[in-house]
Order: sequence, then structure tokens, then C-alpha cells
Amino acid sequence: MSYVRGQYVRARQDWAVDQERLRHDQALHHIGENALFALMWTARDHDAGLVGLCPACADDRIAKAYGQASRNKCPECFGTRFEGGFRALIVRPAVFTDADDSQSFTARGTVAPQEVHLETTSDFRVHSGDYAMRATGERLQLRVPQRTTIRTGFGTPYQREAATAYNLTRAAVEDQDSVAYMLPPDDTDDLVEILSRTGAVPPSFADVEVIRAPLIPLYERD
Repeated sequence: MSYVRGQYVRARQDWAVDQERLRHDQALHHIGENALFALMWTARDHDAGLVGLCPACADDRIAKAYGQASRNKCPECFGTRFEGGFRALIVRPAVFTDADDSQSFTARGTVAPQEVHLETTSDFRVHSGDYAMRATGERLQLRVPQRTTIRTGFGTPYQREAATAYNLTRAAVEDQDSVAYMLPPDDTDDLVEILSRTGAVPPSFADVEVIRAPLIPLYERD
């Protein structure tokens, strides 16, 4: 508690944020499943000097003219146009909703889209175009999530300090011929084996995870 000119000003209680995050993460580990998230490089990462252009597909005339990869299934950048393709591969607990099969008519014909919602931890930032991989073998493309943050006073509730969840992120199941199935591990049996690990709680995924840049970039601190 502190006083300024006779007025009460709420003091930030870091322990309260930590306790709320702990409860949320415990629930995810208890009722959720392990998912492998592929966080892809973005143009903002390149502008921030975190990654260079893909040497395989970003140096031809098409890429230079349109500012995007000349082929979607580049084995080097996975269609991102940036070297290595992804900034991180991480395993986190997540809760997925059920999905019902449906059909829709598009310019490419009749398709059967599946869209689910998922919730996971708050220690990383996703963007549209990132991917989540499940122990079922499915790979899903993510949409921009809605964050849940705790307000601890008059300050801005930045994700790094006050977020407790990524709440109800939309994700669409990708077709088998999608570039998502080229991401490591590109073998579905290997993916299932990784995400089905048991033993320690939580099990270690240090041999699988790759982190090439901050999980919450400094330019996206809010």
C-alpha cells in the first residue's frame, strides 16, 4: 500500500500474477495435451534484424518484385521467405475443442474445413500462419489469439508481465499436402511418438525444441 497526496494507489502484486499463472498452467497440464508449436518468421522479425532472407527462394526476380517467396513449399523456408522458416519449435500443453466435419463450396471446389479453438500458455506469441501439431498427427494453422491479462492497477497489462493465457485461439486443420507437413518432424509417426511421451511431469522435450529468437519479441511486448 502506498499513498500519493492523500490518495490510495494500488501497488502491483507480482505474487498474485504468479499464482494465477500457476493455477492456469496446472489446469492445462491436467486436462490438456502436449502440442508442438511452430512459430514462423515474420516480416517484422526481418525488419528487426533477427533473420535474413531465404537463400533458396528469396533471391529470384519473383520474390524481389512481390516481396514474398516464389514457391510455397520451399524446403528451406517453408514458404515464409525467411532463412530457416521458423523462429521456434516448442512443446506446450494445450486444450482443444472438438471439431465437426463440414463442407463448403469455394473457388477451388468442395472442401471439408475443420476449425477448432485451443487454449495454451502465455509465455509465447503466435501470429496468423503459425502452426500447432497434435499427437493425433493433425497439423493446424493458427489465427491471431485473444489474450487474457490481469489488471493490477493503472498500468498497461503487458503480455510479458500480466498475461495468464492465450484464450480460444482459432486453428484450422491443414490438408495432407500442406507445407505444414514439411515442418520437422516431417514424419507423422515421429510426431506422435514425441507428443506421447510419459514419465516425468511434465516430460522433457529439450531434444526437440528449437528457439532461435525470443518467444515474445521485444517489439511486441504489449
